[in-house]
Parts: sequence; structure tokens; C-alpha cells
Amino acid sequence: LEPVSVRTSEDADPNQEVVVSKTVLDTVVREKEAVLSHDASADSRFQSAQSVIMQGIRSTMCVPLLHDDTVLGVMMLDSKLATHAFNEKDLALFETVASQAAIAVQNTLFAKRLEQEAVMRERFRRLLSPAIAEQVLSGHLEVKKGGELRETTILFADIRGFTAMSEAYEPQIVVDALNEYFERMVEIVFRYEGTLDKFIGDEMMVLFGSPVAHRDDPIRAVRAALEMQEALAAINERHAARSLPPFEIGIGINTGEVVAGYIGSSQALEYTVIGDPVNTGSRLCSLAKPRQTLISEGTVEKLGGAFTLNELPPEQVKGKAQPIRVFELLGPADRE
Repeated sequence: LEPVSVRTSEDADPNQEVVVSKTVLDTVVREKEAVLSHDASADSRFQSAQSVIMQGIRSTMCVPLLHDDTVLGVMMLDSKLATHAFNEKDLALFETVASQAAIAVQNTLFAKRLEQEAVMRERFRRLLSPAIAEQVLSGHLEVKKGGELRETTILFADIRGFTAMSEAYEPQIVVDALNEYFERMVEIVFRYEGTLDKFIGDEMMVLFGSPVAHRDDPIRAVRAALEMQEALAAINERHAARSLPPFEIGIGINTGEVVAGYIGSSQALEYTVIGDPVNTGSRLCSLAKPRQTLISEGTVEKLGGAFTLNELPPEQVKGKAQPIRVFELLGPADRE
């Protein structure tokens, strides 16, 4: 327990540290009952208490702040001037005040918890699909706050030629177009229960497998990529009606073991993943041409023939000693 509010007699030195009896406090916290002592120095309960003797406490009463049998704190009143300074009526009044104080403290703690949960709920709803976010918030799914190794499929999607568009049109027009695009892309990501990691300008980074894993995360990622490319047709129809250039995106997908967790400062923590698989996914996105989705060998191995792919010549990418195998996504596999 730590002192939160302290009051002393008017003639006391305001700079003097106020020390209370730890023995009395411990008794109240342990027993969860009020203590009234007419003469603490002669009280058999505290005869061996050095804190009572050293501080010259004569009379004392101490009551717990209880809520559902939980001690939230204590209120304590001491007198060093006289014995029998407090009586049973004083204790009853003190307990009534403590009861009201306990309710106020509990309400404050509850309000703080609601505020923290609201912040956490908003954070998860930005990252996760609504259904998954609610499962995490309800405790049915756990998101560990410490870093952990997780196999994750990372999807990067980037608008080709966006810089030229942003220079040629009014900022508000560009922002509106970008927001419309992201709204549709995130809707698709959440449908496949992916996690929105972040927006990086006109690029988006999406996770499948962190913080929530599914057995078919690589397949979910590739299906989402197909739908994202297809969704551009409707978006570009609206662009044409407003005399705006079409959006064309390149997508890169890679799967591997990453470090996942909350990363950042104490004031700005964000859930993300780091590691070489992330870098490779970003490199594949950079290599992808407009309307093209490139997939790594690590992801292809986990697709089980569910998609039609075209293997391209190996590519030498930054950070890799050897060229990597690259596959172009053509569509779902033909089923006879």
C-alpha cells in the first residue's frame, strides 16, 4: 500500500514525512476488518510492534476499503495526544465513510479499465476483422504482448504510378481516391481474416497468421490477392466517371517465420512482425508489374495445388546471397 492522501494537525510540520504503523495496516488488510485501539501502546495485538512504539501512537482506528471481499486500500486515523481518543461511534462513522470511498475508488478503477478496453478495442478493430477482434477482446483468443516466433504469410500491395497521380491532381481528390481504394482492400482482407499491419503511403502490409493463425493462412492470402486485383475493376469504373486515371497494383506474397509482437515506445506500441520473410515479401511486391501478383517458393509449397501458377526466372533480391524462385499467380486451379 502507498499513501494517496494524508492530513495532519494544523501545528504539524507540513514538510515532515507522515509514517503510519505497518503492523496496524497489515492486520486490517489480512483480517479485512476494522481495528479500533483505545491505547495502541498497551494493546496486546500491537505490543511487539516497533512502528507503534517508535511513533508514539496512543489511539488509532483503521478500516479497510472493501469491494467484493477485495481490499482496495485502507483509511487510518491516529492520535499521539491521548488514549481513548476514538470510540465505537467514531469507528462506525469511519466505516461508513470508508464504504463510500471504496465505491468511489472502484468506480474510478472501472472507468479506467473501460477506457483502456476502448482504446484496445479500437486498436484491434483497425488491425483485425470485426469477428476476430471481438474474439480477442472477449478473451476467447489470446494476443501475446511479448515477442514470439510465428509462421506468417505477409502480403504487400502497392499502387503503381501513384506518385505521378498525386502530383497531377488536387490533394483532396488524391486522398479521397486513396481512401476509397483502401476501404475496399481492407474489406477483402478482413473477409479472409487477415490482419492489417500498416499503410505505408499507397502501400499496405497485411498479415495472415499473426496474431491469429489458421491452418490455411497462405491460401487465404492468395485468395485475398486474387479478389483485390479483381476489385480494381469496379474502383476504376468510378475513376473513369470522374476522369481519374485507373489504379493498378502489384502484390508480393511470402511465407516464413517472423518475430511478432508489440513494437515501439511505451507511448506508441503497435503490433507488427519483423524478419527476413517480411523483407522478401516487400521485394516481391517491388518486382511485381501492374496487375501482377508474385509469390515466393515458401508460400507456393503450402498452397497444395489450389492455384494456377507460372514460374518466372529466378530473381536476385537485396539481402539474399542466391537468386530466389518467383511464381506469378494466374488464378484458381482448374478443377475437372
